[in-house]
Amino acid sequence: MKKILILGSFFASLTVSAQNNPEDTIARPVITAIGKPDGEKNSVIIDKDGGRLISADKKIELVFPEGAITTKTTISIQPVTNTSIDGIGKGYDLEPAGTQFQIPVQLIFHYTDKDMDDGSPQLMAIASQNEKGIWYVLGEIKLDTVSKTIAGSIKHFSAWALTWGFSLRPEKTRVKVSKTVDILAIPKPIAAENKDQKLEVYRGIYGPNAENPIGWYANLVLNGDGDNGTFGNSSYPLLTWRETYKAPAKVPSRNPVEIMLAIVGAENGIDGTKRTLFRRCYIEVYDDDYEVKMLSVIIAGGPETWGGTATHKDEGSFIVSLQKDKAALINIKNQMEVMTDNCKNILLNPNSNTGLLHVAGAKQIKVTPANPPGQPYPIVEIWFVPFRMEFSKVSYDCPPPKGYTQGHATGNTSEMPALGYAFPQYLKFIARDGEQIIIDSSKDSDEGYLKVWVRKIIED
Repeated sequence: MKKILILGSFFASLTVSAQNNPEDTIARPVITAIGKPDGEKNSVIIDKDGGRLISADKKIELVFPEGAITTKTTISIQPVTNTSIDGIGKGYDLEPAGTQFQIPVQLIFHYTDKDMDDGSPQLMAIASQNEKGIWYVLGEIKLDTVSKTIAGSIKHFSAWALTWGFSLRPEKTRVKVSKTVDILAIPKPIAAENKDQKLEVYRGIYGPNAENPIGWYANLVLNGDGDNGTFGNSSYPLLTWRETYKAPAKVPSRNPVEIMLAIVGAENGIDGTKRTLFRRCYIEVYDDDYEVKMLSVIIAGGPETWGGTATHKDEGSFIVSLQKDKAALINIKNQMEVMTDNCKNILLNPNSNTGLLHVAGAKQIKVTPANPPGQPYPIVEIWFVPFRMEFSKVSYDCPPPKGYTQGHATGNTSEMPALGYAFPQYLKFIARDGEQIIIDSSKDSDEGYLKVWVRKIIED
């Protein structure tokens, strides 16, 4: 059965405090930078008869009822960077900005299972940003978990984005072994156009009770344990829930630690069932750890060539954890290569274009102990698991270079020959405080560069 949930009272109630002062019942607005264009604009002409517009990336759509607009108007959806706190996916400028409707227009977001990695879909929200950069969330939305859509009625055009209804945010994202860090659950303010809705007190987010018990998990362990960290010292200050996480005595095998807030029975579906809703965040526990960052840039072509200057950018990072019993690579982050030029490109290998850099793991880590005075610090050597590199392959449409009056170059990138294994294959650094450069070829060539640097981790 199709499950459509109206969540207005849930999110509205998140802005209600235990205080009686009416000035304290609305969460303070969040201000961020205005998003920048980040995709193809899509437009359609809408008149008094209504109509529909879907974004070029198929992620959002607008449904105009008859009479919402009285004069023929060109309506556009422009994807932009999502600058909202805890934003999900891209943001969207709805144009003409500031347009007011006689009848509310339906705004529908489409989400994926991947978008829900950090929380339950029932905790999503639709947020609006005004020209001053202030964000609010809609007080009433409809969720369809079968079609994976979340919708709301809007009365004006501005920037809109999918976000989370409340933030789950540690005050520090790194904490040393045996130390503590506070985690805040912070609700978001309701949009001004929804302020006339009835606010119902929802106590579940502020404290456990018989009907809505709340659980804190560290790496899926309820209340945590000695291996993953523990919780304690809960408090409920105005408009937030504060919980304290204490890191374990040594770096856990699963790191960063997944922190999950689970709310059991927080919301009833139309079928009458109780659901467990959750939000996740992550805290990195460190002891004697070093973060290695890598950046590669390959430049080809030029102003006189078809497509202009092509830039292949790749980056990644990992942490070398020097535990007393065993050194290890943790928190490996490999980003896909990003290629830019003057062409219109469709990426053909979005799941495998690893580029020049890729870390698949370590075959061996050797730590040579310090031997003062000649060798005052330990020396770390890493031999990596080989991984075949793969560059971006695209279907391209390139405009002519300067001097050509017509014509376009179209086609697909040729299959590149196997160029060997991705970097790095071997690294060596000194285990000391501060930051040090391992490789920096930025001054050696105008065709690109490779930079690798390492720093000892300290608290944020």
